[in-house]
Amino acid sequence: MVGITGTHIVYLISIFVIFIFMLLRKDIIFPCILGILAVAMSQTKNILKSIEILYTAIFVSGKELWQVILIISLIIAMSRALDDIGADVVITKPFLHFLNTPSKSFWIIGLLMMLLSFFLWPSPAVGLIGAVLIGPVLKSGFDELSFASLVTIFGFGAALSGDFFIQGVPSVTAKTLGIPTSKLILSSLPVWGVTSLATIIIFYFVTMKELKSKKNNDKTDNNVGKKKIYKESYIISIVSVIFFAVDTFLMYVLKIRGNAATALIGGSAIIILLASSIVQKDFLNKTGEYLKSGFLSGIRTFAPIILISAFFFLGELTTAKQVIGPNAKGYLMDLGLYLSKHIPLNKYTVALMQLLVGILTGLSGSGFSGLPLVGALSKTFAHTLNINSSLLASLGEITCIWVGGGTIIPWSVVPVTAIIKVDPDSIVRRNLLPVIIGLICGYIVTVLLL
Repeated sequence: MVGITGTHIVYLISIFVIFIFMLLRKDIIFPCILGILAVAMSQTKNILKSIEILYTAIFVSGKELWQVILIISLIIAMSRALDDIGADVVITKPFLHFLNTPSKSFWIIGLLMMLLSFFLWPSPAVGLIGAVLIGPVLKSGFDELSFASLVTIFGFGAALSGDFFIQGVPSVTAKTLGIPTSKLILSSLPVWGVTSLATIIIFYFVTMKELKSKKNNDKTDNNVGKKKIYKESYIISIVSVIFFAVDTFLMYVLKIRGNAATALIGGSAIIILLASSIVQKDFLNKTGEYLKSGFLSGIRTFAPIILISAFFFLGELTTAKQVIGPNAKGYLMDLGLYLSKHIPLNKYTVALMQLLVGILTGLSGSGFSGLPLVGALSKTFAHTLNINSSLLASLGEITCIWVGGGTIIPWSVVPVTAIIKVDPDSIVRRNLLPVIIGLICGYIVTVLLL
């Protein structure tokens, strides 16, 4: 029988408080910090030691997430360098001639957004597509709302919930789960595929129905041709595409996974950034500016995630001992094991629990904030029921991203509304039904495969 101590109860109460803040649409950093202090005080009974533990928890969390922050920062820096030399225009120009009907625009823009999001992440990708292709897309019969919803579904939903190349999302979950990132990605493929495909198909019919009920939007505010394009931009554009295509090929052939794959993408991003800087005047200063800008964006994005993860990492035995010391427990795991002795658990209920946890944590507007929790819960349930932990974690991870990553939470679609001037609530209403259906399909597949 698992022994539940007062510290376990304090940790559980802290989670409930955090969920309440989420439901009230409040920032959860404050309760997370208080939760760390409360757990530390309960465990050590020493206020000075508890203050030290608060810092240590944040430090350990930052150390665990550092590689993710680094690769995202480099990707953002590279994308801004490409944007400044007009390479984004060159890369997307071949698609302009095909955007002549709403149906074609849907699939071309959607798949292009997904492809770019895989390698650049969704926020830089939506900036690139929004700036370059909004004119042709609107002329093809789309409206701004359909365009904005489209990039959220394909980029912030489908691409980010997979994140197979940069591997920022699965690496966070895998660290908490205690398995290689490559194993988690492989397990997630059927759940990700069914969820994404179901959502996209339903969204396609919803979008086409909405567009037919409206008049074609004739806005033609096309930014193509307004940017300064260097003659070297054409070469750099081709080289950039080749670089990432070769990276993808090498990952597949040589089975480069996890940290090695992240390093390959990161190194390629640095080389492309340097090439994009060299063709500009004052390239030495430009290089530094791009890197500073990239890291500022990366830290701005992940600073709250580090603090939130610091609390949820306490639920896992290994990281809890790093933070509190050898007397620490795996508080979340112990609670899960305790509940398993008192509440009937089976693959249906634990999969449903992962789905609900993903939805609740996604309410914070950050798809990343719930990843440590779903990873820890999956490890607990898998140990109790002897089921596939990585498959179970995949459902929670995918739900976290679809809900909080930027599809159905108004305050999480800001990157899109900043580029495409649309009311965020309208985007959420358009996306809600397809995403819910997709997640239900993902739950069914998970249960069938467990």
